Formats: sequence, structure tokens, C-alpha cells
Amino acid sequence: MAAQLQPYNIIETCHISPPKGTVASTTLPLTFFDAPWLSLPLADSLFFFSYQNSTESFLQDFVPNLKHSLSITLQHFFPYAGKLIIPPRPDPPYLHYNAGEDSLVFTVAESTETDFDQLKSDSPKDISVLHGVLPKLPPPHVSPEGIQMRPIMAMQVTIFPGAGICIGNSATHVVADGVTFSHFMKYWMSLTKSSGKDPATVLLPSLPIHSCRNIIKDPGEVAAGHLERFWSQNSAKHSSHVTPENMVRATFTLSRKQIDNLKSWVTEQSENQSPVSTFVVTLAFIWVSLIKTLVQDSETEAKEEDKDEVFHLMINVDCRNRLKYTQPIPQTYFGNCMAPGIVSVKKHDLLGEKCVMAASDAITARIKDMLSSDLLKTAPRWGQGVRKWVMSHYPTSIAGAPKLGLYDMDFGLGKPCKMEIVHIETGGSIAFSESRDGSNGVEIGIALEKKKMDVFDSLLQKGIKKFAT
Repeated sequence: MAAQLQPYNIIETCHISPPKGTVASTTLPLTFFDAPWLSLPLADSLFFFSYQNSTESFLQDFVPNLKHSLSITLQHFFPYAGKLIIPPRPDPPYLHYNAGEDSLVFTVAESTETDFDQLKSDSPKDISVLHGVLPKLPPPHVSPEGIQMRPIMAMQVTIFPGAGICIGNSATHVVADGVTFSHFMKYWMSLTKSSGKDPATVLLPSLPIHSCRNIIKDPGEVAAGHLERFWSQNSAKHSSHVTPENMVRATFTLSRKQIDNLKSWVTEQSENQSPVSTFVVTLAFIWVSLIKTLVQDSETEAKEEDKDEVFHLMINVDCRNRLKYTQPIPQTYFGNCMAPGIVSVKKHDLLGEKCVMAASDAITARIKDMLSSDLLKTAPRWGQGVRKWVMSHYPTSIAGAPKLGLYDMDFGLGKPCKMEIVHIETGGSIAFSESRDGSNGVEIGIALEKKKMDVFDSLLQKGIKKFAT
């Protein structure tokens, strides 16, 4: 049974756009990095901040500055205020910002009945309890000619008087990846925090670059297959989450010491004694624990007939500054620029005595292979790997990354006391971020059925103790 959602009072719904006259109407083509996201659900995230003041103080002292700084931020990150335009086939979709018309829906809400501390807690909670603080993306508009116009992003800020604030975001992933989103959030945060200061003294992140899209050429009709799938599934609506029954979400943190213990164990077990990265060894440990949780108890020991079954993990490699074009794609490029890589490990290895080492070796090898290869030449084969991943048992993927610095979001209230990547609840995704305490640990978010979450927690704690000895 889903938890009973407490009512939220909507104080204001408004539209935020770039300052008048600062951005011209602009059309941006989708690249082959964007096309895979056309058929996938929205990306949702939440940032919780401690805030001890009243609703009146919040509305007078915080919200106006938040809205003003968002408007200025959208001057540079304007596609977030625009639309995804979907003409009738065969014309491909594209992004468009219509100056003086387009805007981002911004909702201000209040909750006096929801326990803020419970909402931001790490302990397992019904996945639906976070839905009330997520913004609702407006529905698409369809013209008489059959052209769909889909809003890109919506924001909601919710006040819990005397306790905290939650800033929620919902967006279509087709416009940009997590690197761009974190860039956008940090720019907005920097402006908000610097309110009242001399602009010449404010250190802001570099501006995003939009002009690279025309040099990102499809190396082999990569986008065509994604477009065909999108057209066959397109129902004039945003893809949305189907909320599974009896699902809970929980957050786990691996400390720096625990990670170092894990790295030492894997290095000692490895034949070549080569060191492993924090990301690789943490991901390997979590993936192994998750697969052991999902595999039925009776199947924990690999049977003779299925010991060669292969499990697959999807990782992403940022292609900025790595593509062999005449001009490099800069780190501040606005858009999607991730290459999918499929890590494959046999069942008997992933469930065996040296399971974490097997997973770690496979992840390391896949990353090295991708970084050493010509990614443009391999791009036409990415779809084959993704299809193999989709068709396998327990396909697992990653949302977020510690290097994104998602806890470096100080809007003048201090850093977040919690952040959530909500869309992992669709299943199969592991949320990754740096630990919020700044100790160089790693924070992991998981969504599972309640009974399976208990098993996952138990396996995780047993593994931590094992690697500490």
C-alpha cells in the first residue's frame, strides 16, 4: 500500500523567462546523443535545505531573489525555458526557444503537515512520499497541423515552516545530461547566494556553450533507430513514471575509510595488484549487492545450467573533449554528450567468492576500452549493446556521479542536507553522489520492494564488515 500523501498548499504558480530582450528566438537541432532520451521518462531531482524561518519570511526574503536569479540564469541556459518541438514524421524533433513567449513554470508551495525530517531521511520510505514536492510539467500543446510542443522543465520550491525548504526539478532528459544540469544549478545557486553583492566581485561558473551542436555529426545514422522507436511510441504525452507497488527508497553512505578498506581488499585480490578508483570499486560493490538481492534465494548459488548467464551494467562516459572532431566539444557544452558502455559479467563470477573483484575488473576494463577507443567509430554499435542490456535479467544503470558535486548547491542557506534523484524509482538505477558531509565518501540511492530493501541492507552491512577485516 502506498503511503498517505499529505496535502500541499500551492501558494503561487508563475512563469519565469529570461529577462526581456536578452535572448533571441533560437532553434537547436537534436544530436545523436539526445535522440536516445526521446522515449524515456522525465528526470526528477530534489534538494533539501534546512530553514528555520516562517512562511512569511520565506516569501518575502527568499523567493523573490530565487525567482530573479533564475530568470538571469535562464538568459544563458535558455533551452530549459523552451520547448521540445515534435513535427509529424518524417521531420525530426528539435529544441526551440520563442522569445517573449516561452517560459519555465515555477511553483511555490507550503506544507505544514509533512514531517520534513522524515521526508529527507535516509531510512526506507514509500517512494510516493516525495512526489508532492516534485513540480508538474505542463502537458504538451498540439497545433492543428499536428505539431507537438512539449515544455522542457518545471521547478517547485516548497517551504516547511520552521524546518526546511525543498527545491524540486522535473525535466525532459532529451535537452541535456547531468553535467549540464549541475552546471545550470550551480550557476543559479551562485547568483542567488550573491544577491546584493557587487557583480564585479561575484565568481560565477563559466557560461554554457550552445554553438557546438552543428559540429556534432551523426557518425552512422545512430539517431535514426531512436527516432523510429520514438515515433512508434509517441502518444502526445510526456513519458512518465509508472509507480510500482510496495516500493521504497533508501540512501546508504560509504565512508572514506570503508571505501579505502574495499579498495585495499580488491587490490590485494587482483593478480596485477593495480589500484582501483573510488568510483569503480564502490560501483562494483553496490552492483554485486544489488544483483545478489534481486536473484532469488534459491538461485544464489549458480546452477550448472545457468552459470554462464551474463548480467549487464550500463555506465556512461562523458564525451566532452574526447571526440575526434575538428573542434573539441568543450566541458561547458549545453546538451547530452554521454556514450553508453555495457559492462558484462557472468553470473557465477558476479555471485562468487571474488564477486567484487570480478565486477571491479570488468568495469575498469570497459572504461579503459572506451577511453582508448575512437568513440565516434564505435557509436554505430552503441545501440546493439543497449539492446543487449535491455533484454537481460536485472539490467542496472547509474544516475548521477560523485564528480558532479550535487551537494555543492548553496543558495545562501548552506549546502543541502539531502538530495534525491527521484527517477531511480522506475527500477534498475543506482543513484550516485558525493557524501554530503564533505568527507570524500560516496552516497548511494536505491529503490526496491520493501522486503528486498531489507535484504540489500543486510548484504551491504555484511560486505562492509568483511572488507574491514
